[in-house]
Amino acid sequence: MERKIWKIGILFFFLFFLLVFYGCRENKKEEVLKEDKNIVKNKIEINVESDEIDKILSLYKPFIGRYIIEEKRKEVEDYIINWKIYSVYFNSSVYNTQIKKEIIKNYDIKRRFSSKYEKYIISSNIELPNGDSINLDNIFLYFPIYVSHKSSQPRIAFVVDDLVEDNYWVEDLLSFPYTLNVSIIPTSHTKDLVYKFVEKGWEVMMHLPMESITYPKDAKYLTSEAIMSGMSEEEIDKIVSLHLKRFGDTKIYWVNNHMGSKVTGDDESMEKVLRVFKKYGLSFLDSKTIINSVGKKVGNKVGVPVLENMLFIDHENQEDRIKQRFAQAIKIAEKKGWGIFIFHLRPKTIKVLKELYQEGFFNNVKLERISDLAQEVYNLREDELSNHSYKSRY
Repeated sequence: MERKIWKIGILFFFLFFLLVFYGCRENKKEEVLKEDKNIVKNKIEINVESDEIDKILSLYKPFIGRYIIEEKRKEVEDYIINWKIYSVYFNSSVYNTQIKKEIIKNYDIKRRFSSKYEKYIISSNIELPNGDSINLDNIFLYFPIYVSHKSSQPRIAFVVDDLVEDNYWVEDLLSFPYTLNVSIIPTSHTKDLVYKFVEKGWEVMMHLPMESITYPKDAKYLTSEAIMSGMSEEEIDKIVSLHLKRFGDTKIYWVNNHMGSKVTGDDESMEKVLRVFKKYGLSFLDSKTIINSVGKKVGNKVGVPVLENMLFIDHENQEDRIKQRFAQAIKIAEKKGWGIFIFHLRPKTIKVLKELYQEGFFNNVKLERISDLAQEVYNLREDELSNHSYKSRY
């Protein structure tokens, strides 16, 4: 009997041992499964940075109005990809054909259109640790589409040159009801003068002093720090930077030369000047103070928009001659469809301007800002710009 009880005891002990042993193994298996699930959940995070955005923001900063950064996150198998999308909006005040050409040349990009923008998408191919790869869109470039409002009226940009400081004639000029462009020689007085024209809605340009072929006889007429032939690009940059600061927070898009027959007639000097202009997002209106100016040719080479003055209205300071020149300007614009003409802040010129307005002389033409006119001109000649054949048209 005792032996039977002893055997039963051994059997129970053996069963208890098996139960505990296999129970522990099941728990361990469950823990392993839980650990495996944790391994699946804990994906490897990869942070992607774009070096190209830094290059674009650096190279084209003067042409960029704003940019937006958006954080993105995407799960791919065992990885979580974190990256940023940069939306870069280019200014509309300077036509961007040359910039677009440079970007298209340097990047493999996709092109899209919307009602307001021409959109270019730059993508990056990211290699994953397991050998796979993924393509991410990370830079969106937006170029404004200029909508042409064609009119049967000739479009004209009149530029008033040689403004320096506020005076009676400035106030008289401001009474003119149509749109004008004013080109100011940058001095310590510039800030006080600029805002009056900005409030009026007129475009403010920089009238940049440059060396003439008769220098130094006419040195006193330069008025401010001037670009001289033989200057280095660094010296030119310093002068342009100084003058831009004198306009305060008013953005300057266009520059025309004050005097400057020697500089604008020299290829080497103009190339340095226009390279600096490109850095600051400036376009050039060649005043044409010398017939063999190289502004157009060099602008085409450097990639800076260049337009030319077609006629000096008050080259002769006589009222009847000034009226004849205004009439001549209208005829040029009617034939070409548009025109750019320069006159000065002189008593006789302002007197004639007011008389012509009262006679309804400007009723059948459209006077506008040079930036608006330039966008129309360049938009009409985009194909010509792309192969540099537009130079013979100006």
